[in-house]
Amino acid sequence: MKLIKTIMVCSCTLLIHANASAADAFYTAHIDASGKMLSQSPQWISYVTKENQAGYLSQYKLTLDPKVVKQNPTFCGVSPIDASNYDRMMHGQAKVIGLPLARNVTVQTQLVDMPGASGDNSLEFLIMCTR
Repeated sequence: MKLIKTIMVCSCTLLIHANASAADAFYTAHIDASGKMLSQSPQWISYVTKENQAGYLSQYKLTLDPKVVKQNPTFCGVSPIDASNYDRMMHGQAKVIGLPLARNVTVQTQLVDMPGASGDNSLEFLIMCTR
C-alpha cells in the first residue's frame, strides 16, 4: 500500500512538471533600425514605435498581440546585429528596459564609448522572449 501511494505521488509530480513545461513559449523577432518588423515567430508583435533621443539613444516600444502573449514574459534578451559600419558593429549595444509585460516590451539601443556625440543611435536587433 505504501508503494502504491509513493508511485501515485511520483506520477502526479511528473504530470504537473510535464504540463508546466508544455506551456513554455518562445517568441522571436528581427527589427531593423527604423523600427520595421522584418520577421517574427509566432506573430506576437502588433506594431513597433520608435523614439529617438538625438545623440543619446533610440527606444523601441514593441506592442504585443494579447491573443498570442497572454502572460508577462519571464525573460527577454536582445542582441544588436547592425554591422553596417565599424562604429555600429563595435560600439552598438541594445538592452531590454524595465520589466517585459504581456502588453509591451521596451528595447533601447545606443552607441557607447564614441568620441563626441554619437549621432543616430538606431540599430537593427534581434529579440527573444520566453514564458
